Amino acid sequence: MAYGKDIYSNILEEYDEKRALAERKADAFNDALCSRSPEYAAITKRLSGIGVRLLLAGRSADKEAKIADIRRETEELRARRIEILESLGYKEEDADVHYECAECSDTGYTDNGICICLKRRLAEKQLEASGLGTLCRRCGFDNFSLKYYNDTPETRAHMEKVLEAAKKYAAGFDPAESRSLLFIGGTGLGKTHICAAIAKEVAYGGSTVLYTGAQAMFNDFSNERFRNGYAASELTDKYFSVDLLIIDDLGAEAINQFSVSCLYDLINTRLVKGKPVIINTNFDGAALREKYADRITSRLFGEYAVFPFKGKDIRAQKLMDI
Repeated sequence: MAYGKDIYSNILEEYDEKRALAERKADAFNDALCSRSPEYAAITKRLSGIGVRLLLAGRSADKEAKIADIRRETEELRARRIEILESLGYKEEDADVHYECAECSDTGYTDNGICICLKRRLAEKQLEASGLGTLCRRCGFDNFSLKYYNDTPETRAHMEKVLEAAKKYAAGFDPAESRSLLFIGGTGLGKTHICAAIAKEVAYGGSTVLYTGAQAMFNDFSNERFRNGYAASELTDKYFSVDLLIIDDLGAEAINQFSVSCLYDLINTRLVKGKPVIINTNFDGAALREKYADRITSRLFGEYAVFPFKGKDIRAQKLMDI
């Protein structure tokens, strides 16, 4: 699994804490019942020693008979325990430990490996760290509406294909095999929504995702340059190492020789390493070629799968609906 060590260790600590809390609550509940019923206390104590008695019985010469006796006694004790609980107004399950996840008992693992609850929690934390936490909570494939692309039948059909391609990409994402994507088109056409939906699915699949605005990313490269010269640091290592890098709003940054050089190095390095990038931009192909050097645009349009977004500004359409 590709989650960062800090994220992983912090979540395991969360699991330790909530498991311990559930067990403390169960202990406190049973202690209260023991105080109310001496017989319940005696039965609870007797049942707690069953494991040791079975172990010892298994070492004796007549182990089968002793084990059978212990199991018969256990059934009788449990039956009487249920009667006492009912007399006190409770059900048998009320005295059990109530974990958040019954599948893994809040350990994060089952006999089949990592529990789905831990996968989900890891993905949530990873998306928060990626910068997409809030966005992913409100933007997914399930609420990407095609009704805003009904201006022409051609636009609707085109965006249906874009949506299906994005779903397929997210479902089959492979850090070593998936292509890089370039989303182009005007503002308010759903590019960021699709990016967030892909990021959510990819993160829940166990891969690391980093979302960044283009300007924020270049600020990191600039700050690193003036702080450390050109040496690599934690400021920019993440852009090269993450499984999926998503760059939002390329072209909105201050474009200069330094930013162009950084962009080329990033795009080229990730292409060489086979690490995918998703870039979205409000500019079309011609505008991108005007803004960036051929060595960048040749890679974008030669190595990336390009998806034009068509239609009318969704934000403006939503305002009209108010």
